[in-house]
Amino acid sequence: MDTASRQVSVIVPVYNTEKYLRRCLESLVHQTLKDLEILVVDDGSTDHSPEILSEFENNYPGRVRVIRKENGGQASARNLGIRECIGDYVGFVDSDDYVDTAMYEEMLRAALADNCDMVECSYHYLQEKDGQQKELATRGNIRQYRDRKDMFIDPMTCPWNKLIRREILLREGMEFPEGRIYEDTAFCIKLIPYLQRETYVDRPFVSYILRETSTMNANKSKKVADIFPVLQNILDFYRERGFYEEYRQELEYFCVKILLCSSLSRIGRVPDARLRKDLLDQTFAFLQEHFPDYRTNPYVRGKIGIYLRNVRRWNCQPVAVLSGRILKG
Repeated sequence: MDTASRQVSVIVPVYNTEKYLRRCLESLVHQTLKDLEILVVDDGSTDHSPEILSEFENNYPGRVRVIRKENGGQASARNLGIRECIGDYVGFVDSDDYVDTAMYEEMLRAALADNCDMVECSYHYLQEKDGQQKELATRGNIRQYRDRKDMFIDPMTCPWNKLIRREILLREGMEFPEGRIYEDTAFCIKLIPYLQRETYVDRPFVSYILRETSTMNANKSKKVADIFPVLQNILDFYRERGFYEEYRQELEYFCVKILLCSSLSRIGRVPDARLRKDLLDQTFAFLQEHFPDYRTNPYVRGKIGIYLRNVRRWNCQPVAVLSGRILKG
């Protein structure tokens, strides 16, 4: 089947990104895949982003479509895009990032070759400051998963390196939790039980830019606590949908690893010592409530297992601060 005969929708949430928006949209309108809908959701921008969007919509009719809404956050913009787009497959791009012009043709080709529900790619992880870019890493550790359980062990919980069959999102009511950070984590993990076939393209198609205004670098201290309701939301979802027992060990390992690795590093970047202490207390209270015996989980092994088994409330604060400083760079 000709890959160009199938349609892809790319959803781009926009809020006050006039400085980077043109670069993002140029990378999309010049995609080699021609049968492509670029659905831009303007989330109530107050800068010159709306004018830029009107320009692209006028210059690329039938390719760029703009929806305007009141500000509600990135998750609400993506959710609206899922409901309104018309593609068989859906991709997501953040408006301050950009992608390789071959991305969606190559990923669609991979999806159609094996009738896959999801395709992933790797990405460039870049730091941008004063107009200069520095590559921090190329996240190329994606691989062919053995089965759905394997997808919990080292998942890429970002939507913008994926192409997903839209039918699944609509049928199962898959949306991003609104008003919280870590919304990407909840969306990607809740999708796993519904993926019958998935594959990957071993190319870094996405240039993900780390800058002061990026969500993971803004580090609004109180929002760090969002991890607890987000993980609770994931656990409740698996229980309500009848998947919990099937994936219990995998969910436990995933949640523990999030709390004691990435979340702990975020806590380490919280400047307020009292708030930092409270977040650490909440972390270990959550672990005690939901996963009191996680150290016996069969996935807790190797170097990461040694760390997970040995970190305790009494020794975690210096670990959190040190990892936070390392990640802050």
